[in-house]
Amino acid sequence: MNGLLARYRAHLPLTTSTPALSLGEGDTPLVHAPAISRATGAAVWLKLEGCNPTGSFKI
Repeated sequence: MNGLLARYRAHLPLTTSTPALSLGEGDTPLVHAPAISRATGAAVWLKLEGCNPTGSFKI
């Protein structure tokens, strides 16, 4: 098991029957949005869900 599941394994209800993810799902980047941060006066970070290797994301 690697990636996101391995990182949070201790906090998840994983069993021996839990399938391992192999496409690198999850762990998409957070990217700083300086223009939006300046406009709002707060640090804004965007989660790039479109970077999933499957090309899928949820809104």
